[in-house]
Amino acid sequence: MSWSERYVQDHRKRTDRAIHRACNHLASDPLTFAKFQELLICARTRAPRLFEAPVNDGRHLGVDALFHLARFQSAHIRPTAEWTGTSSSWRPAVAFLAHHLTCRYEIPAFMASVWHAVDAAGDRKRSWVIAHSRGASFRSLDLPVIMTRKMEHIFLASDSHLALEPALRRAELLALGMPTAFINAILSTRLAMDLRNSDFWRTVWMFFIAYAGELDPAQIGPMVDYIQSVRHDRIRIETQAGIVETAPPQPSFSIKGRTVPSMLRLMKEWHRDLGVSDSTVAFTWARSPFKPWLLEEPRRNEEETPKRWHMVELIDSAQLREEGTSLHHCVCSYAYRCYRGTSSIWSLRMWQGEKKRSMLTIEVDPKKRAVIQARGKANRSASGKSLKLLHDWASREGLEMAI
Repeated sequence: MSWSERYVQDHRKRTDRAIHRACNHLASDPLTFAKFQELLICARTRAPRLFEAPVNDGRHLGVDALFHLARFQSAHIRPTAEWTGTSSSWRPAVAFLAHHLTCRYEIPAFMASVWHAVDAAGDRKRSWVIAHSRGASFRSLDLPVIMTRKMEHIFLASDSHLALEPALRRAELLALGMPTAFINAILSTRLAMDLRNSDFWRTVWMFFIAYAGELDPAQIGPMVDYIQSVRHDRIRIETQAGIVETAPPQPSFSIKGRTVPSMLRLMKEWHRDLGVSDSTVAFTWARSPFKPWLLEEPRRNEEETPKRWHMVELIDSAQLREEGTSLHHCVCSYAYRCYRGTSSIWSLRMWQGEKKRSMLTIEVDPKKRAVIQARGKANRSASGKSLKLLHDWASREGLEMAI
């Protein structure tokens, strides 16, 4: 049996397990269970490529979409039987089916991603999309970010590959007049997906815009990390009784009255101190469900030493410190989030012979199944070969690219 045949066979088995898991979840709700079965049959006969969606940790993005569409059957405005189907790949298939079932008016393609979202805010996002598809302006909805008419216009024109949260963040920043390089830097942080505390962050965005001439784009990501850490991240202290969480160091931190030199000084002091606290030394955590990846580039001739690319997960605080030292960034501050399971940190490395180079550090949100940050040396944004390989790995693992 060839590799491709084994892959197809394995994918089919994992798809069947995902369907079985969804059926078990719905077993106590006969009406939703029946609707899920109806959608399964419809997809198998009229959109079979929907089942080509990636599977990871038992979750199949196509099956997840059918599961949530069944759960939202009260929002259906057309019968499943009237859908004519599609031969398109799995993402458009989900979008076309969801549109047929729930949408009165046309909506942007990127919004279909809400149907396979599994994070805690998934149902809220699905409700937004349904309301918008019935004629409500998106900015009139109960959003975590105050949206102006200009922001809404930009948001609705977002690229189809974006998830809902980074599309909202990008629209906000563009409408405010943020420089493009700064936007790319912010979208490479976790604030691409985390839209909480939006009123406070709006003051930070205005600071960046006001002092754009004094700031280097490479300073934006680290500054966001610093502010998030001191104002919003709860800190951990290792005691004899175990790990104790306390309030953030400066929960009332404000950007008002700050200058660029003072912010850079505070940021550099924070970065310098990272990793030296005894409370971070012994942290280890379980591996995420995502799989490492090894790729060897073809050699141009027999004398050339082959290049091997390795995507590897970092599973203790010592590895984070080593990665941060190698690439000159602050990934070691993410140890406790990894320990709690709210983040998974990966390193894309390139080997040539015995020489190893870390090329990218990647943060994955396991609950949202999304790549939410990717930083190169000195916090540079991902680009070129490294970015392509990151996209390839994310696709294999069924991860959204939220950057």
